[in-house]
Amino acid sequence: MMFAYLPPDLESEILSRVPATFLKELQTTCKRWYALFRDPIFVKKNLGKAATHVIFNNLGDYSVTEMNTLVHSINLRGIQNSFDPSIGVERKLYELKDPEHDKILGIISHCDGLLLCATKDKTRLVVWNPCTGQTRWIQIKNVFKNSYVLGYGNNNNNNNNNNKSCDNYKILTYDYFLRSPAYSLGKFKIYEFNSDSWRILDDISPVCFIRSNGVNLKGNAYFVASDKESKFILKFDFTTERFLRLSFPSQNDDQIAVLSVVRQEKLALLQQRFDTYSIKMNIWVTKTKIDADKDLSWSNFLVVDFGKVTLTSEPLSFLVDEENKMVVCSSKIRHIERKTIIYFAKEGIQVHQEIAQKPKGCCSFLVSYVPSLVQF
Repeated sequence: MMFAYLPPDLESEILSRVPATFLKELQTTCKRWYALFRDPIFVKKNLGKAATHVIFNNLGDYSVTEMNTLVHSINLRGIQNSFDPSIGVERKLYELKDPEHDKILGIISHCDGLLLCATKDKTRLVVWNPCTGQTRWIQIKNVFKNSYVLGYGNNNNNNNNNNKSCDNYKILTYDYFLRSPAYSLGKFKIYEFNSDSWRILDDISPVCFIRSNGVNLKGNAYFVASDKESKFILKFDFTTERFLRLSFPSQNDDQIAVLSVVRQEKLALLQQRFDTYSIKMNIWVTKTKIDADKDLSWSNFLVVDFGKVTLTSEPLSFLVDEENKMVVCSSKIRHIERKTIIYFAKEGIQVHQEIAQKPKGCCSFLVSYVPSLVQF
């Protein structure tokens, strides 16, 4: 059988819809595909079409074998007025090879299919692409003294053809005391992949209390933050390396405020408050896709009343299925065999499913992971 010749543009479009995990196996098929799968424009296009997976990150000391059991699928399909969500192991991660045979403490940030992890010895970070197996080990002083968030700045004006990507991946780190209400002028540092070095950001300070871990959306980092007057979303632009304050949906008192990302297009915010009779969550989602030049506009996506269900006061994580108006979030039961709880909520219907957890580590959280061919 003879196959018709496909124009390069059509061939590229078809291949961009194939999951990165399969493309990795096809890269040695021919030189043309090998080069295509390393083209930054193709990689970004493929990433934009990729399906999202979920990693249950336990922040414990994992061996390579244990890390390979953390990627799951979550089925959130609803049936009329009720739904039956399910959880199951979906795939294994590409083997993480550590030259010093250390254990992984957990995933502390992620971006474009890259996972930023800390090691158990607390003196190294590793940036890891589980799809391709590429790693970069970065020496640090002590992982517990700082917070870290992975992102990238646009590198479109750089004419150096030797760059592996049109994006310049970076890591922002800051002192933990910026997450204390007694905030002060803390130090911010940037690790830049292109130069393989750290540098201090001397002339910036948000002068605020950073209340949440950072999430990455389109390369930039977003935090829940506050000062003495109000709460706001704090954005760090990895291109300009500057902070910007953006609008917050509600100034009502909350005891927990956590950010998440919806389809790499929008931000979502979970506000949780405990009172005598119930635990309530407000879920907000930005009305439009994030635009670099515009402030945020929010809509109230879902209100969840968990009644007297037992949740901890530890930071939660959550994911939003905007199409099916559904939320899944994680927490852990206090003092009961250290079990992880995955809660599902949809338009007034709540269910939960317990997942056994080894008695180590801190509060489990959900990582929205997209396999990619990104090189760094």
